[in-house]
Amino acid sequence: MIKKMDAALSDYLFKQREEEFVHATLSQEMSSFELVKNGEISALKKALVRHRKKTFPKLSESPLQQQRYLFVSIITTCCRFCIEGGMPSDESYGLSDLYIRRMDAMNSVDDIKALYEEMMLDYAERMKGYHDLYKEYSPKILQCMDYIENHLHDRITVQMLADEHEMNASWLSTVFAKEVGMSVSDYIRHKKLTAAKYLLSYNEYSCTDIAEYLGFAGESHFSALFKKYEGVTPKEYRRKTYNKSFTSMGKQIN
Repeated sequence: MIKKMDAALSDYLFKQREEEFVHATLSQEMSSFELVKNGEISALKKALVRHRKKTFPKLSESPLQQQRYLFVSIITTCCRFCIEGGMPSDESYGLSDLYIRRMDAMNSVDDIKALYEEMMLDYAERMKGYHDLYKEYSPKILQCMDYIENHLHDRITVQMLADEHEMNASWLSTVFAKEVGMSVSDYIRHKKLTAAKYLLSYNEYSCTDIAEYLGFAGESHFSALFKKYEGVTPKEYRRKTYNKSFTSMGKQIN
């Protein structure tokens, strides 16, 4: 099998040289991902214009399948660059999964090309936000914010957060409130309620399940907090947003 692959590779490289096709260097290939990772929006937009004129190796006899392969390979690399740059891994992998699902529903080369540009800019915008965040908060507070983001399904207390990052709980409470503008408990509650809104809008989980997933004391506690801060009950919020959210997503996919 190895000898057969060697022969196939030799023939493939010969044909590429005959057609004068030259792969971009590794640094050239990585340059666009560095722009995304660094949140350089203006430079990325120029790079995307240049990308439209690039020639790519033939990966399939089908132009549509060719575009699908390219999209998956690019977003796989982009996803990991952004994690390396500071994006929470669950967010980066989640975005990757959602964009691949959107791509998979498309049957037009042009639509996939347009989605590719949207995806790159989306990642870059998010990375810009994270870089701005890193400038605004101290490293210790950022560590706590990342921990909260990645443990929304757990019950989190100030003491647990302090122990996890080897800090004094009183010091953490004071510095967190000063830098973030709200207490640790309020921030945790805000992040959990934000996650709950997404689950209510885009999924069919029951309020009991959402309360359990996000570490609330129970459905009644979750509902009371939700109404206090959002002005409506979780069920009322779902009725207002669920169909609208899925209609919007459907338009994007189609």
